[in-house]
Amino acid sequence: MRYLLALLVMALAAAASPAQEGGGGALMNLSCIEALVAIDADWLAGVFSFVPEKDSPTAFADIIVRNKAAMKRYLGKLSRDYRAAKGISEWDHEVVMKALELYGSPLAEAVGKPDSSVRERLGTLSLAPTMSLGELSMRRKGG
Repeated sequence: MRYLLALLVMALAAAASPAQEGGGGALMNLSCIEALVAIDADWLAGVFSFVPEKDSPTAFADIIVRNKAAMKRYLGKLSRDYRAAKGISEWDHEVVMKALELYGSPLAEAVGKPDSSVRERLGTLSLAPTMSLGELSMRRKGG
């Protein structure tokens, strides 16, 4: 929990002076921070602060398609969100779509094809309703 708090503090500090597109130290999407924490890779938050926000779903998808344990943890987070809120965040939806795209590309041969259960879960989540992180958080809390 303190890692999440530290990441949020970093994000808020970055908000005080947002960087220009492509520059270092950019404001991070909170969904990205949540996803990094979910896969136990919160230590990558500093690296992701240098990734433009529009490219962060692709970068995160690349990480999870290369790491089966990270994919499993991330799909668990998305499944919990879906059960609690009947949907996933817009950022998470972009990650799911990019992961499916990567699995359908020539890169898939280098990282290995996913298990059928992973592909099925990604397919199901790609059809899930999307919402802002704020709305998702409210629905998680039963609001």
